[in-house]
Amino acid sequence: MTICERLLRRCARTLALALVLTLGSPIAPAQAQDEASARALFAEGRRLVKEGAYDKACPKLEAASKLYPGSGVLLNLGDCFEHINRLASAWAVFGDAAANARRASRADDEAEAKRRQSALEPRLQRITIHVVKDVPTLVVKRDQTIVDRGAWDTALPVDAGTHVITAEAKDRAPWSSTVAVTGVGQTLTVDVPALREAAVPVAGSPTASPTDEASPASRESMTPAEKPRYWTSRRAAGVAIFGVGAVGIGVGGVLGLVAKSEFNTALGETGATQRNDSATAVHGGNAATIVMAVGGGVAAAGIILWLTAPNGSVALSTTGRQIAARWTF
Repeated sequence: MTICERLLRRCARTLALALVLTLGSPIAPAQAQDEASARALFAEGRRLVKEGAYDKACPKLEAASKLYPGSGVLLNLGDCFEHINRLASAWAVFGDAAANARRASRADDEAEAKRRQSALEPRLQRITIHVVKDVPTLVVKRDQTIVDRGAWDTALPVDAGTHVITAEAKDRAPWSSTVAVTGVGQTLTVDVPALREAAVPVAGSPTASPTDEASPASRESMTPAEKPRYWTSRRAAGVAIFGVGAVGIGVGGVLGLVAKSEFNTALGETGATQRNDSATAVHGGNAATIVMAVGGGVAAAGIILWLTAPNGSVALSTTGRQIAARWTF
């Protein structure tokens, strides 16, 4: 057995072992648990919708969408939000549904989501936050969520009801205001006044006010806003499998260089030595081709897993406002 043949067998065993370890890791059970949980939550949400209990159904559907944000689940969630007059939330969810449907090549779901989103546009309630005087450390929040400076002076969709606008800055007295948004298509403008300088502490009193105990950033980190999951189990599997494939491609490249070197050496030889070295070079070249092909296939599988990770888990058929459940995994 030549050196190249031994290297080929060793590389093949290594790649096979890596695939077994990757595909046999806890990723698959975790994904299966997410799927089972999403099914249960979705089924419960749909049951509550049929009973007209939208206020109870929406949290179930929202929880299911966090596990599997398929376009069908999002369409049902947007429909539920619309029924309880959370129009801004419904509008945003329909937008997410259209984007996910487009990536998953679900033309019907994409068209339905866009139609529902467009229908909500003229009914949306909005709040515009205008800052009278900005300071470098100013933090403005709406319902405990920071409003970025780029969003100031822009009419942003909000759900109907009361909303609390707050402003705080270092060495300034905090400010807050509560506004009620009730009318369909209503837009309110909230003026955030110039914050007054904080009073100087009296001798003997604590040097720090309650608002100084933690900076706005640290208080925000204590209660972080919930974010959509990005590193799902399928994405993690895609990265791991791609890494295995990349290793295979690299090993194949090394084998190819070794084979080329042996072939160049054989060109300067004669007789039996040339024949033996030429045969070894051919075997090495074949080994390099096989290893690189296997590595390329494994890497491609990892890329496919990554690209298909966000969607394709849950699908729902939609007809008007009544949306029937249809799961495809």
